[in-house]
Amino acid sequence: MKADNTLYLIGKVRVLINQFIISELKKKGINGIVPSHGNIILSLLKNKSLTMSELADKIGKDPSTITTLVKKLNDFGYTQMIKDEEDKRVNRVSLTSKGKELEEAFIIISEEIHNKQYNNISDNEKEVFRQVLNKMIDNFS
Repeated sequence: MKADNTLYLIGKVRVLINQFIISELKKKGINGIVPSHGNIILSLLKNKSLTMSELADKIGKDPSTITTLVKKLNDFGYTQMIKDEEDKRVNRVSLTSKGKELEEAFIIISEEIHNKQYNNISDNEKEVFRQVLNKMIDNFS
């Protein structure tokens, strides 16, 4: 079998991006948020409120993981649980005003990541890279 470090490289990029996100959040005085919270916050910024199962579907994580992540966000005051108006048995997650204040920082950090990750990479290289990654995803699906 030929040595191949592709998966290592993909993992390394993920680690470096996560370190960058954490560093930028700290610079902006945002505490308690880690990269795994990002998709939850972004989903809630786009939607007024979501159930745990809706969040799990939107970001592709299992409900128990979502529960743990949302609990942490609740503890830091970024999200809150509210009863569904139509079905009081259902809890919905929504952003608090503190959570909504994250939007500007998330936009800025997202733009910085986009610019940094594609620095010195041509449009053609980006497209080929995406195609290869999508083929890899298909291979495991």
